[in-house]
Amino acid sequence: MAQLFSLGGTAHDFMFKLPPYDVIVWHRVHPASLGLHQQIVARAGRGPDEGIEMQGIRDMHWGFDTAEAAIAFAESLLELAASDDVIVLSIIASHDESFGRKVYKDSRASVSR
Repeated sequence: MAQLFSLGGTAHDFMFKLPPYDVIVWHRVHPASLGLHQQIVARAGRGPDEGIEMQGIRDMHWGFDTAEAAIAFAESLLELAASDDVIVLSIIASHDESFGRKVYKDSRASVSR
């Protein structure tokens, strides 16, 4: 069963308004990784703006107004992203074609393990 969670905003906000920069983190959810989620949220200083947990993977998104803020947050997670339980750490710009997408980690080919 999937769990969708959101902190603030309305359904309309999430369906039609993308943040200028979106930091995306996917991590595995299992008993040995319970502290990982709390560590990621602690680094952010706030819960994710949106996310879903499905089939043992938590997909979280934090929106930022500037590339600098998104990069600073993503790079603050590099130590945690070294864990095998972190699958994706990336930034996507919704309105800045020159920025595009910055991928720090993407090991989705190994999601099924």
